[in-house]
Amino acid sequence: MRRIVAETLIGASKDEVWALLDDLAGMPRWLSRVHAVTSISGPARAGTVYRERTSFLGLPGARDWEIAQHRRPTRQVRIAEDGGLRREMTLVLEPRGTGTLLHATLTLHALMPGPAGALLEMVASWPAAWGLRSFAGSAKRAFEDAAR
Repeated sequence: MRRIVAETLIGASKDEVWALLDDLAGMPRWLSRVHAVTSISGPARAGTVYRERTSFLGLPGARDWEIAQHRRPTRQVRIAEDGGLRREMTLVLEPRGTGTLLHATLTLHALMPGPAGALLEMVASWPAAWGLRSFAGSAKRAFEDAAR
């Protein structure tokens, strides 16, 4: 198991940040690596499933996510399984002064045991760390750009 953490202080209220995270179809507007979100099974809540079409280093990809926990307006857990890995992304919002701290954690679990699984987690952790930091930074910039 590998755990990756990213945090950022966003100059917006917890409700505003939650609304951004809840707008699944709107993710391509603020998250540059996501080109489209399709197959959304309904409004964001526990059990909602969606597919994001992405690119990393110029390579296209797609990943299906399910919202496993949806505790408005403080916590979401999203889960995806593909490529031999289970990804669990936990997003926690905490008020800080006039802003909101976004604490994002991504846990990678190999679906295969032993050394091969450990190697897969290690190799996958680099792009996963980049993606999680990009997610947190993009959420922050979504509000900074709107203020200009």
